[in-house]
Amino acid sequence: ETPESTVSPAGRAESLQPPAATLTARVPRMCKPARGPFAYGEPWWLDDPIEMSADRFRGRRRQLCFLLGVAASCAGVVAYTSHAGVLVWSITPATFGQSSFVLLPALVVYRIACAAFIFGLCASKLVSDYVLQRGAGAAGARLNHFETLDRTEVAFLDHGVWRFQGLTSWGWVLLGCYFLVAATLSLRVAAAPEAAQHEEPDGAACVASLLLGVSSAYAILITLTVTFVLIPSKHRKGLSTEGFFTPFALSQHNANLAMVVGELLCGAVPIDPWHLPFALGFGIVYLCGWHQTVRYNRTRTLMYHFLNWQHPRSLLICSLLMLTLAAFFAFAALVGQLRLRPGGAPMVLCAALAVMRWRRPPPLAGKGE
Repeated sequence: ETPESTVSPAGRAESLQPPAATLTARVPRMCKPARGPFAYGEPWWLDDPIEMSADRFRGRRRQLCFLLGVAASCAGVVAYTSHAGVLVWSITPATFGQSSFVLLPALVVYRIACAAFIFGLCASKLVSDYVLQRGAGAAGARLNHFETLDRTEVAFLDHGVWRFQGLTSWGWVLLGCYFLVAATLSLRVAAAPEAAQHEEPDGAACVASLLLGVSSAYAILITLTVTFVLIPSKHRKGLSTEGFFTPFALSQHNANLAMVVGELLCGAVPIDPWHLPFALGFGIVYLCGWHQTVRYNRTRTLMYHFLNWQHPRSLLICSLLMLTLAAFFAFAALVGQLRLRPGGAPMVLCAALAVMRWRRPPPLAGKGE
């Protein structure tokens, strides 16, 4: 036994401290400061020894081949159903003048307002960037934070068309295209309600019906993913979630679903289940043609960490993502049927409000955000 006189006060204090592992378990893991900010396309990784020593492209080819295989299957389904007469393009302009709840003038105003809001927000993004940079130069540029494959943050100067790099913006523009075409068709019907040509299949009407199905599925997917996957995951890691709570982001992540629900409840445009391959194809074009290839090559970061091709279950995650999108597509088609049932419309509205997120998560213990 060591005599008390030989143990210094510092030694006694040290002996009373819990093990380091216990302290680590009690205190939330702090993230490293984000690298940057960098301009998009700036090869910041050339000066980063970790990035240069790691094989970041291992597994990407396998993931891309899997996604392209799904795209080929979707093309095969479209070709077969078209040849067999199952996929029929028979939507008429008159469909866009029908509603179970509102008058045609109100439906026209709603669609015009939605189209104006969507494209007005897109224009305001570009104009606000121009004003900020003109007034303050590079110091006025917004910062956006993305993650490397090992989930460390890199900050970028967010400006110009790069502000439309996310799937949210792609789906937002797609939804705007629907409302633009739908508003045009509604105006045609309102201008000449008795015209016989409104009862004949029309190419623009068929395209609008396709756009509604695809954009509805992605509006649901985007809102749910942001609310229940991206924000909670970043928050747990101690990473910044500020980008999700800007006025632009809140509008795109919540108003997209609100406008889709309003259209599905008030309008009468059907969603054809056989349009599902087009919805899957849209997502695959985004992934293979942009996010996993061109965008990654220019930034060495991912916007959506669960798309990491080096994850041991990468292909399973992609499969589940496709199945989830198919389920949301089916749900969007179901909403059109629920609107006519007692209590159906209030139930859909309550569900939509429940999945929207407007408030920031509470700060982690010992760390403000």
